[in-house]
Amino acid sequence: MLRLYSVKIGTVNKLEYKQITVSTDIMQQAKLSRGQQLLLKAGNRQTAVTVLGSHGSSAGTSVFLSPEVRNSLLLPTPLTLNLISAEKPGIWRLGPLIGIFANRGEKAVRPFGEQTGFFRKLKGAAEEFNSLVFAFCPDDIDWENKVIRGTIPPHPDSNNVWLTFLLPFPDAIYDRGLFPKGSKRRNASQTRKILRNYPGVKFFNPSFFGKWKTHNLLSKHEILQKYLPETRVFKSSTDVIELLKTHGTVFLKPSGGSSGRGIIRISTGLTAYSANYRTARKVRQLELEDVEKLNNYLKQFIGGTRYIVQQGLSLAKIHGCPFDIRVLMQKNRAGKWKRTGMAARVAGEGNYISNIHAGGHAEKLSYVLPLIFTDPKKVQQIKREINRVTSIIASWISTEENPLFGEIAIDLGVDDSGKVWVIELNAVPGRTVFRRIGATKIHSHAISRPMEFAYYLSGFSPSLNK
Repeated sequence: MLRLYSVKIGTVNKLEYKQITVSTDIMQQAKLSRGQQLLLKAGNRQTAVTVLGSHGSSAGTSVFLSPEVRNSLLLPTPLTLNLISAEKPGIWRLGPLIGIFANRGEKAVRPFGEQTGFFRKLKGAAEEFNSLVFAFCPDDIDWENKVIRGTIPPHPDSNNVWLTFLLPFPDAIYDRGLFPKGSKRRNASQTRKILRNYPGVKFFNPSFFGKWKTHNLLSKHEILQKYLPETRVFKSSTDVIELLKTHGTVFLKPSGGSSGRGIIRISTGLTAYSANYRTARKVRQLELEDVEKLNNYLKQFIGGTRYIVQQGLSLAKIHGCPFDIRVLMQKNRAGKWKRTGMAARVAGEGNYISNIHAGGHAEKLSYVLPLIFTDPKKVQQIKREINRVTSIIASWISTEENPLFGEIAIDLGVDDSGKVWVIELNAVPGRTVFRRIGATKIHSHAISRPMEFAYYLSGFSPSLNK
């Protein structure tokens, strides 16, 4: 019979080689006897131990380790973890251990750059599930000795420093790897391939949604096809001109870009073609008199970067500003997709990019849609369509893609007629938009659910908890 305990793990120097003691409640419920042999596991580490006896229950439900056991398992005691015990075959598991795969910076105060604060919050969420969380980068992995130099975040409410230890390979790894171009990104890609198939490790969200890859993936689904703007890989200005003839306006987007960087809007202008592009938070306009100047401009702007060219959408506007809808889909502690929340992102005045990093601002969807579509039935129809599309997308990427996904952000547009369009997917989503609309509960779920899903993947099922 399996049992799940929340246990305090400590080290007692007086214990002899490979000895442990347990609190009286565990001793009785697990029907242990003095001198019993067990196999104790944590992450990818394991060691044989002898149960010396019980140490009473004054320390609560707990397990005390000899220094040799602690060093063998590489556990930074004291800490609180879950313990799964089984009468047969005498194997105990401690955990879960959850890794965060990320780019390590140079600053001690912010070791993981702009994600440092987020990782501290993940630590707080993981503690609700008695989990040990640590962050690491590819260079922290010692493949030969099968250990990781992991950095443990301090609790979000404390002023403690980040501490680094040699730790086991974790039970589950959450990919937040935003690596700069060059050797770091190449190294990270290679590491992902290994970790995705590493024995005993569940590695989730190990992929990025390039815009062309996303379009091809969603195009395979007969229902999703109708929600996609016409899109093709940019090869020359001919691609732009052909789509302009049909749609009047097109967008050129870097296939691997994010935060609205590098997007160009081309439309038929006063002379021949009008190009809009953003520098910092300002939108600039350039008139191009003929095809040759359009071609030269695009060559100069795009260079060797891979771009797509996409049908321009006549998005609905609020106070004259276009908006899109960010929907966050996440898996919970039961491994089921949930729609954590949604919010509108409104472009700044005179801008065509709604991303918050590009100067956009967040609004509640319940405020935006009724302001534009005065018929309540139309608003409800749009919401139903959003729910349907996002549910299909979440299910589809789970079956069509090899990587294991625990969360995705889906960006949608709504045009003037109320038609819903799929703009792009994001496998490394931010959560700022929910905090900015004051959706405290949604923001809290957005942080905790990756840790819930990691807990689920680790096999420490809540159904075992007595």
